[in-house]
Amino acid sequence: MKKIFLIGLMSLFLVGCNKTVTNEMLIGNWECNFIDYKSTWDKNKLGELKKIGEGTRVLLSFKYEDNTLYAKNPNTGEWEKGNLVKEYNSKTSQQEDDLAIYKTTSSIKKISNDKFIMTYEFETITKLEKHNIYNRKLKNEATCTRIK
Repeated sequence: MKKIFLIGLMSLFLVGCNKTVTNEMLIGNWECNFIDYKSTWDKNKLGELKKIGEGTRVLLSFKYEDNTLYAKNPNTGEWEKGNLVKEYNSKTSQQEDDLAIYKTTSSIKKISNDKFIMTYEFETITKLEKHNIYNRKLKNEATCTRIK
């Protein structure tokens, strides 16, 4: 009997520890603090990311209708279809042209049911050494907390 109780308690604990952001979790109002970072070329490598400015606070609202997530555009007030979970899927994509290699990475991480962090990184590495001054990495990180 004790084993069954412990297994049930452990299962409940593990289910409650889900660190995945879902569209349903996003429903409601959030205050997000967006902070930008920048790294520039330092001789033969990218330097350390450094914070740019003080950050920007933005109020975001999400609703879920007909199996679709909608976000309220803070500029227009219009509801727009979207999928943050899919857009910030923790994948890296890379593109290349004659001049440079471009790499983007986006992720969304659940801190708790009332807090998550979205990160977007963009990196440019030029192919010609004489253009190395254009090599850079930009990062935008938003820490969002539910408004109750």
